[in-house]
Amino acid sequence: MMGILHQRGYAFTDDEEDADVIVVNTCAFIDSAKEQSIDTILEAAQWKEDDPSKRLVVTGCLAQRYANDLVGEMPEVDAFVGTSQFMHIDTVIANSKKRLASPTPAEILVTSPAYQYTQPFPRLQATPWHYAYLKIGEGCDNRCTFCAIPAFRGDYVSRPVEMLVREANVLASSGVKELVLISQDTTFYGKDLKGTPQIAELLRQLARVDGIEWVRMLYLYPTLIDDELLDVVAGEEKVCSYIDVPFQHIDNDLLRRMARGTKESTLRDLVPRIRERVPGVTFRTSFIVGFPGETDAQFESLLDFVVDSRFEHCGVFKYSPEDGTPSAEWNDQVPDEVKEERFLELVAAQTDIALESRSELVGQTVRVLVDGKKPQTPLMESRMASQAPEIDDVVYLRDADVKSGTFVQAKVVEAFDFDLLAEVVEVET
Repeated sequence: MMGILHQRGYAFTDDEEDADVIVVNTCAFIDSAKEQSIDTILEAAQWKEDDPSKRLVVTGCLAQRYANDLVGEMPEVDAFVGTSQFMHIDTVIANSKKRLASPTPAEILVTSPAYQYTQPFPRLQATPWHYAYLKIGEGCDNRCTFCAIPAFRGDYVSRPVEMLVREANVLASSGVKELVLISQDTTFYGKDLKGTPQIAELLRQLARVDGIEWVRMLYLYPTLIDDELLDVVAGEEKVCSYIDVPFQHIDNDLLRRMARGTKESTLRDLVPRIRERVPGVTFRTSFIVGFPGETDAQFESLLDFVVDSRFEHCGVFKYSPEDGTPSAEWNDQVPDEVKEERFLELVAAQTDIALESRSELVGQTVRVLVDGKKPQTPLMESRMASQAPEIDDVVYLRDADVKSGTFVQAKVVEAFDFDLLAEVVEVET
């Protein structure tokens, strides 16, 4: 959307007071995301109340799912744009100007979530200049009983390899050094195009793009991690030895109720298999606590699995019942206070594990990519190949005068619960 608007001559500001149009791009994945989205819309509506000449446009998943409900509750909004209509953002904003002279009901531009990425769009990066997300597909063919994503994103649609390679080259020519591949199910990539997943081949081609130093994948599905993919991760120098595969749980009954398409023995075998085939791999996963019907014994089994597996990174989520999902209708919901207790216990265990893992790095020299200055401190933020932007811990560099986007060799001097402290040894040229 930013790329399209930039191409049409619009300028951008981080100051809502200076803006003529405020666009709120929303999430509707879990309750906390919905609440944050709604709070942001209400905050933007206050700016409009103070200055009625401003226009307010709501886009993304919340608009896709709830536009017809929100239009009556939020009369301040000039337009709602669904997930498959973002390419019309310039027209929507132009139309919203007409409401200033003649107030009309908000425009609702929401269609079935089946947008095909068959053409490239202009792009304006929202990330720091040296790394970028590369969306390789949209939608999801899995039907997990707790997840509403297919309802507002549709079935999986892969972007053609040649389009992705072309976009990667454009990004590299602008200075991007790290590509972060994302989709709702990255391992599914290409299956809708050729009948079998093509993620391994895509990685090979992206690793050939001049200027790109790191290629990282997020959101792998455990049932589609095969030896070819692991061999590419292990063998391609530019592909980060970083596996992000949400397990969600380890108990067979809960995996079945979640419709994950896998079982405990398969997941338990997958962890050592990945570590064996990808030496030095960093493992990120995530789990849901408090899924309907989860017993104390099932949670203890999950806790034991996490402790035994020693994951470098692990996200923990409290189950959130989502509209339109099967599990939201089940009668055996776990009380919120029990979810909270299990959440805190699992987070505490993983915090100890991660600290032990980080502590092993003290005294070692590691290669990091500098992201920029930590606000209101003299420290610089940086990341190893084992740390994904925005979701993992970071390496703080002290006494460093290094530009963002620079690779440096740094000696780790201290480990904390969530981050590392290091000193620059050498700046790569």
